[in-house]
Amino acid sequence: MSIQIMPRKTPKHAGLAGPLVLLETPDHDQLAYVEMHLRAELYDDPADVSALMQKYGMLRTQALTAEESARLLDALLAALLGET
Repeated sequence: MSIQIMPRKTPKHAGLAGPLVLLETPDHDQLAYVEMHLRAELYDDPADVSALMQKYGMLRTQALTAEESARLLDALLAALLGET
């Protein structure tokens, strides 16, 4: 597992429409699950799943790297604990 933090200075990013979950079955079928305010959708159409995978890729490029995210979390923890 890795964590990537989206910087607050990124005013518009690919995840503003809401969360998504990308899934792959043991048979390598790819699915996408998207939750919205009043409903949730499970997508199995390859074109839809591809579009959502591209959105996820965009999110990964807009977010801090895993290493940068870890450093930010360490700094925030140190600040909370009163360490410098």
